[in-house]
Amino acid sequence: MIKNWFIMKKKEITLKTTLYTAIEKVIAEQKDITTLLSNLFTVLKDVPLNELKDEFLRKLAEVIHTQAEAERNGK
Repeated sequence: MIKNWFIMKKKEITLKTTLYTAIEKVIAEQKDITTLLSNLFTVLKDVPLNELKDEFLRKLAEVIHTQAEAERNGK
């Protein structure tokens, strides 16, 4: 009976360690994302919205074009 209790406690500690490690990783990534978004806002806050939209659409079209060409050349 005591042996089973120790086995159960060992599994419980392992499970808690795994869970807490996963939670810690999510929190660390969230801090990185928050920092990145804050820096992005600081850089782009003075740029007009139309200019941002036009640049975004240009880059999106460029990425789509590049991927389409890669798919055509790859097949």
